[in-house]
Amino acid sequence: MKKQNLKICVIAMASLVAVWAGSSASAAGKKRCTAQGVKVECPTQSDAVLERARESYGKEAMDMAHGKAGSTYGIAPFDYLTGVGKRTDKTTLTEGESGYGGSAGGGTGKTELWDRVKAPAKGEAIYDQWTNNWSPTFKETLVPGADPNQGKQWYYFYCIACHGWMLQGDGPVAIDLDPRPRTLVAGRYMNKKTNLELFTVIKGGGEAVSLSSSMPSWGNYLQDQDIWNVVAWIRAMQDVKSPRDLDEYLNPKSTFKPIAGDVNPLNAADNEDFMEAQELIEAEIAGRGEEMQGGKYVEGGLRERPQDVAKEVKLGN
Repeated sequence: MKKQNLKICVIAMASLVAVWAGSSASAAGKKRCTAQGVKVECPTQSDAVLERARESYGKEAMDMAHGKAGSTYGIAPFDYLTGVGKRTDKTTLTEGESGYGGSAGGGTGKTELWDRVKAPAKGEAIYDQWTNNWSPTFKETLVPGADPNQGKQWYYFYCIACHGWMLQGDGPVAIDLDPRPRTLVAGRYMNKKTNLELFTVIKGGGEAVSLSSSMPSWGNYLQDQDIWNVVAWIRAMQDVKSPRDLDEYLNPKSTFKPIAGDVNPLNAADNEDFMEAQELIEAEIAGRGEEMQGGKYVEGGLRERPQDVAKEVKLGN
């Protein structure tokens, strides 16, 4: 029963995001999108791919419940759709037990998280310890003033259910959405989109750019700097394919080249197009007022000011 409850819990987390993202799931799919004002074909996955992704997600949930090591998708020591860590003292990374499932399920209950509890990172680095232990870590950014490592954190929390662990548009609930989630690593499309376009659709949702509300507004969940960090993470993953091995996974090579004159966190306050878009989005987001605006800054945790992010990147931290 505990195993089944764990599976239900894991899948329910993804389903909750799907509820947020799927308010217009029954709407007619839009076959075309725009990049810099030009209509282009939106990259999405086929139904066959998305059906397999959902099945694999369910299998991974059951493997997790049983405490099995290895990955449904073949890249040890993690599962790149669910983000389930598989590194423990009792696994060879591909077989054995992962620690998940507890003693009743045959696991020890001590996963890779146990090692980090015993040796926590210092200061704010503790917020990165979960994901950076078995996911790409970046020393530079393609969006000045934004940190792809922090963006990766927010993406993992909010975006995987639809867009997938590797941004391939193959999240476990993607098959239930119409139109399908975009494949965010398709450079032929994404490299043409400006930072302003990406920022606007994340903060204001699909409707903010005259697209489907299947893409929800995240402006009430993420501060502006968080959103910029997500944009930096997306830029760092352009044309990165599903990895064949661990080294390929940990060292992605993006094809994105910054667009001349594009807005970024360091110059956003002086960019008329950005400020105009901000004003429109803030007017549309429910619950907004003088004291509740995404442009405000909240100190602590993962959040740093863009100037501080730029300084850290320059130092190679």
